[in-house]
Amino acid sequence: MTNPIDVIDLLERDHRRIDALAEELENADDPTDVRRLFLTIVEELAAHEAAEQKVLFPAFRTMVAATDDTTLAHRMGEHEELNGLLAEMRSLAPKGFAFTKRGSALMLEVKAHFMLEEESVFAPMRETMSAEDLGELGRRALEVKQQSPAFPDEHPRLADR
Repeated sequence: MTNPIDVIDLLERDHRRIDALAEELENADDPTDVRRLFLTIVEELAAHEAAEQKVLFPAFRTMVAATDDTTLAHRMGEHEELNGLLAEMRSLAPKGFAFTKRGSALMLEVKAHFMLEEESVFAPMRETMSAEDLGELGRRALEVKQQSPAFPDEHPRLADR
């Protein structure tokens, strides 16, 4: 049996993939490519956030035993800001200036959020938790990600743009 990926490695891989997709989005010119990249980013973020909300953050909360709930509150607030920006982008035409401008803002917010999350949540968990516990959380996070709803199915009107 192979060792499961630990939750931190799994989520850091998500960060790198979403970062790369955001950069591609910023550089894309073709509206079809822009729409495809945007939908892929939203799907990836939805699955990533589901894993964090249902697996990582509860484990972090237990680990810090309510001594530092502000870190988690900040990271969750950043999730809300990213989701707000994505919702705003959803209503815009992918070939429009407003979409492009918000795409650039998305890239900056994603990068900043990932950096802060890796420093304030991932690093302390890596230092405190055992490899076995991180592996078990990784297994659970993978299950959550696989069950996460796909964005295009929830928002078919965007596919028509």
